Amino acid sequence: MGQLLSKIFLKRCVSIFVYRSLKYSTINIDEYSINKDIEACAFQLDSAFDKSCILTIYRSPRGDFTNSLNILDLILRKLYNNKYNIIICGDVNVNYVIDNNRHNQLDAVLHSYNLVGIVEFPTRFGLNSQTAIDNVFIDTSTFGKYDLYPLVSGLPGHGTQLLILNTGQKRGKDCHTYTKRKVNKYTIANFQLILSHETWEPVFDGNDVKKIFNSFLNIFLRIYYSSFPLILAKSKMNQNSWITPGIITSCKHKRVIYKELQINNNATLAFYYRDYAKILSMVIRKTKIMEHDK
Repeated sequence: MGQLLSKIFLKRCVSIFVYRSLKYSTINIDEYSINKDIEACAFQLDSAFDKSCILTIYRSPRGDFTNSLNILDLILRKLYNNKYNIIICGDVNVNYVIDNNRHNQLDAVLHSYNLVGIVEFPTRFGLNSQTAIDNVFIDTSTFGKYDLYPLVSGLPGHGTQLLILNTGQKRGKDCHTYTKRKVNKYTIANFQLILSHETWEPVFDGNDVKKIFNSFLNIFLRIYYSSFPLILAKSKMNQNSWITPGIITSCKHKRVIYKELQINNNATLAFYYRDYAKILSMVIRKTKIMEHDK
């Protein structure tokens, strides 16, 4: 194995190692790595999965948590806009064994990109504690079947996770069939040719305006329908197409309210936040149902 990426800071670094026989290309996200807050590197793996992106991150426990979330949001937005199938792995320093505020805030960012944490077991062991601050986040609707196992790494206090993606069970993008008219330079040229040969006798010989118009419309539509026939076409559906810009904006607004609530423990604001979160969850659930039905 050879080292693919490494960005070294004062005392920490993030790296990805890949077999030399695999085809890959690096993704430049150096501008988003902030020392002592969050460090990241990524690459695209050319494999059985289309545009799979491996993103590894390290979030310092002493860094600015809010700033780390904002930077992670920028990274994910860049990758999402380029239509990558994202896999995140690394040390996020957020304990997923218990429910806590940072857990919920991180999930709010990740869920807006349809990413969920799949590590459900402790990954780090202390003398009197067990935590899951190392995690893997994927879009389960895109990758389909997968297996995740804990491994002994030999590093003090750190566990290792092994993610196996079943390429044989790859879920292709759903397709739906629709009808459209065959419009190209040849059908357009044929349409113009037939129109030029039309005599329009029923139109010019009439005196009643309504009959003239109906005659013109009938001739025009007959030529139009014959020149541009209906054909069946298939369209691939984006697995994440339910994530609208409005939902992303609402999730960000929810995080802003949550941060304000941590500073100002106002009963009215808390009531507003609960209602807003409830409505947003309902909207996301219904949007997913509508997209699935479509």
